[in-house]
Amino acid sequence: RWPAQQLQAVGTLRRPVPHGETEATFEEFHPHGTRYESPEAPIARAFFPFNRCDVYACGQCGCAVLRYTEYGGYYIDPRARLVDAQWVVPDQDDTAG
Repeated sequence: RWPAQQLQAVGTLRRPVPHGETEATFEEFHPHGTRYESPEAPIARAFFPFNRCDVYACGQCGCAVLRYTEYGGYYIDPRARLVDAQWVVPDQDDTAG
């Protein structure tokens, strides 16, 4: 979690849902066996949970924070992750030939 009063919304990683689909994918991207809550998990915009994240800047330190809401069977849990550039995966559109 991150102190909400320190955060300012600056953007989103969300994209429009593709035609014929009803919501963004819940598929995850873990080529090295991590889990999405791991600090070493890749940040891949096309995959869960990052395809549901909004981007915030911390007013105290200026760092970037990704926030999304986890909806479980019996709970709603706001989540936050500090962005570490070494874990950001380029979009497929950015790497295409």
